[in-house]
Amino acid sequence: MARSPLPLRPDLEQYQQQAKDLLRAATAGDADGLARIKQRHARDGGPVLADAQRAIAGEHGISSWERFLRVIDLLEPFRTALYPGNANVIRALLDEAPELAVSEPWPKAPGYKPIEGVASGCVWHRPQQTRVAGMLIDAGATCHITIAARAGLLDCVRRMLDDDPSLINTTDKVGRTAMYRAGCVYGRFDEGEAIVDLLRDGGADVDFYVACTFGWVSEVTAMLAADPSWATRLDPDGMNCLHWVVRHRRSDGPAGPVALLQLLLAAGADVHARNPQEEQMQPIHHCAEWAAYTEQVDLLLAHGADINSAAGNDWTPLDYAMDRGRKEMIGHLQAKGGRVSGKRDNA
Repeated sequence: MARSPLPLRPDLEQYQQQAKDLLRAATAGDADGLARIKQRHARDGGPVLADAQRAIAGEHGISSWERFLRVIDLLEPFRTALYPGNANVIRALLDEAPELAVSEPWPKAPGYKPIEGVASGCVWHRPQQTRVAGMLIDAGATCHITIAARAGLLDCVRRMLDDDPSLINTTDKVGRTAMYRAGCVYGRFDEGEAIVDLLRDGGADVDFYVACTFGWVSEVTAMLAADPSWATRLDPDGMNCLHWVVRHRRSDGPAGPVALLQLLLAAGADVHARNPQEEQMQPIHHCAEWAAYTEQVDLLLAHGADINSAAGNDWTPLDYAMDRGRKEMIGHLQAKGGRVSGKRDNA
């Protein structure tokens, strides 16, 4: 049986050594070594290094050693272009070497594919990331539905569900559903919201943290009634429900987000919980840096939040509000005793 192409990694020296080792084994009569070479090229008088090199290239799905060397040479510029996403460069590189789409270009992260790295950076102010993710899929990259959801690839997610409806509630290796990956994002992400709608309309189980950030009051109420521990649990990325409810989406006013926050605080949600994914920020920091309402700040303060608490970078909530240019929030925090840390100018 033919083997599937092996992943390509940026280690030419290792591949050169592998070819020498393969030749040595085949010359010594090793059956596996001979088979690896002979299934690609038979030579009277026995194999030579070029045969072993061609075999190594072929095992990676590349027809010649010369092209194999060229593709490896392209891995560094490809990796450099992936983040924050130079779509024009990546398009040119993929046109020359589609194999890059399924490579493993980070030397210290074997098994980590480009689509995974690109997907994690997709958000509204990095539109090229979503574009690049689509390019990778078009060039042959495959991915789990949760990665396609995080990349904002609506058509890709739809095709996956059409092919296998059972994927709708599957989780990745750390327990994140496609709905969570599309909806619980650290910035505006219209593509992700469209995927959340697709999944919800398709009958996906409601993710509690998505319900918090999307303002689904009835769903959050029902889930808390069935299991009050939702208020004190951490999501698969280590955040609690307050980190999401203050970063609300699709709100047309404070009523829904404030009602949800009240509900969660009454159920025991921790106002001091830190976000391990974003600078150890507490919910009150997210209020300042996101689009939260001042009424939500007041609720957090009433339940013990510190107006001048320091995030992992030593920024206060007022630092974040000033950095984001949120004039109303700046004035409100100052009126409540908020101060700047003096650390922001050194960031």
